[in-house]
Formats: sequence, structure tokens, C-alpha cells
Amino acid sequence: MIKIYQTKSIFRIEYELTCNIKVLREEKGWSQEVLSAKMGFAVKFVGKCESLDQPEKYNLRHMGILKKVFGFESLDDFFPNGIPEDEQIVIQYKKVPKKKADGTDSKLMENVVVEIVVVDAETKAEGNKQSKK
Repeated sequence: MIKIYQTKSIFRIEYELTCNIKVLREEKGWSQEVLSAKMGFAVKFVGKCESLDQPEKYNLRHMGILKKVFGFESLDDFFPNGIPEDEQIVIQYKKVPKKKADGTDSKLMENVVVEIVVVDAETKAEGNKQSKK
């Protein structure tokens, strides 16, 4: 049986920012460690931001740094599909083995999104209470 995990309530803009930065990073061929170094942060910083298991997420200060790292003129460049609605979501995900270069399963796990649920709440504290029900 596959166990389904769930994040605490976060704003959709936080999630989409993380997803978009991951795409940009991969397009440049940068590892999480390389982007962390370019930002001037600890080697595991980007990995923590990209992990659904971790509470660390990018904030406004990070966006200013990322804007310089990627050579953007505007913070809007992080959202090519437009700024997402300011709604809270809970992400349900499962853990699956990462694939090695030869296609076999690794011992390392990655998170795969199963479902994104919109939470009807005005604050994160309120959203987290609702998501525990």
C-alpha cells in the first residue's frame, strides 16, 4: 500500500514559484547545489525549498537574489503564466524511488504530487487547522 503524505497549508504562489524556479534551474543544467552556491547559501538550501517534506520556501529576499542569478528584469518573470491566485493549498504526495541513470530504482526517494487541494481559509493557521480534519 502506498502512503499518501500531505503538506501544511501554503499559498499557491509559493508552490508555483518553487516549481517555476526548479524548471528554470533544470533548463540551465544546474543542480540544486549549484543554484544554492550561486545564491550564496548553504549547499542544501535549494533542495530544502524544492522538497515538499521541508518547511523552507523561497521568500521575498530570495526572489531578489534569484532575479539577479537568472538575469531577470522583473519578479513577474518568475511567473510566465501570470501571477497565481492568492489561495491556500495543501499538496498531497507520495514518495517513490528516484531512478538511476540505468533506469533502475535508487535508494533515494522523491516526492510525486498526487493531488492539490484548495483550502478555504484566510490565514495559514486557519488553513492548517482545516487540513488536519
